[in-house]
Amino acid sequence: MQVSPAAHPTRFRLRVSAGPSADPKDLKPISVNDDANPTLIETDEFVGQIVVRIRGFDKTFGYAEGQKEDGLKTLPESKWFSQPGADKNLSSIQISCRFKREWAGDQVIFGNQFERPLKLPPLSSIALKFVQFIDPGLQADIYADKPWAFSPLIATMNAVNVSGWHIDKATQKKVEEHGEAKDREHLENELPPWPSPEGEHIVEDTSLLFNEETRKKVEAEEAEAKRAQEQEQLAGEDKQELVETKSGSALTESPRNLSTAERRSYFAREMNLRKHRYRPDQVYGFDFFNPYLDFSNFTLKIPGFSVDITKYWDGQPLTYIIKSKDSSVVFMAFQFELIPIKDITVQ
Repeated sequence: MQVSPAAHPTRFRLRVSAGPSADPKDLKPISVNDDANPTLIETDEFVGQIVVRIRGFDKTFGYAEGQKEDGLKTLPESKWFSQPGADKNLSSIQISCRFKREWAGDQVIFGNQFERPLKLPPLSSIALKFVQFIDPGLQADIYADKPWAFSPLIATMNAVNVSGWHIDKATQKKVEEHGEAKDREHLENELPPWPSPEGEHIVEDTSLLFNEETRKKVEAEEAEAKRAQEQEQLAGEDKQELVETKSGSALTESPRNLSTAERRSYFAREMNLRKHRYRPDQVYGFDFFNPYLDFSNFTLKIPGFSVDITKYWDGQPLTYIIKSKDSSVVFMAFQFELIPIKDITVQ
């Protein structure tokens, strides 16, 4: 039996796009869960690759038709979700990138920007406080005419891996002195091979960021904290929790191997964030994942309640941006957009 579109409720599918800016003309649909084929994004300031993963995406309503409409292939769920530690996570946005000039740590931010006021569900302020508890660096105004929410990039990501970017010096000199423009551009935009072709998780490792001076300072602060802890224990205070150092990071055997929590704590301090430098000779691996936003079912799951996003959707996409703090430079953007589908066939 056929019914009119007006008589049947609208359903949605999800389109994911990425590009060098949040401008719609710069965003192109990308395949979700395509671990082996990251999308390359290049600008004068930045070169990066991105893979977006969504649990259960291949089983969502309108998936096959949507992929065909967007000119994309259908794919099974990413192996990322079957790796240890991913059992509760609903999505993963993994990025491998380089900044082409030096940037201070407090000047590169990551988050959301909207173009008009949001239609917000009840208890939105409580949900925001919950997110800020997880991410202390998050600043936001969700009630503004153009709502926004941004955090320092290196402090907000769930996993960060920093490695050196090396190229043969003789080759570099030859290209710079005698190469054509396209050769120099290729050299400038070069990245190491994508690290997760089978959905491998990146390993938290920011040891390269800690030079000898920083290491000595952190080691001294840790030694002082250990002495204070020993004195408290001698006084009969049996404390099980870790003692916080002056740098903001918890005690660790070596400042070269900060855990995710320690890295976030360390860069939660404005002084540490300002001292950090994103350098052109470093490759950053980021993974942004969470168990709260269910893109497959369009649901926000915060402890204590669940919200059907479609009830409050006003047509705006959810856009994530990596940009400079003053908004003068956008490094990259990716976007989640609800596409209405009229299912007019009733069995």
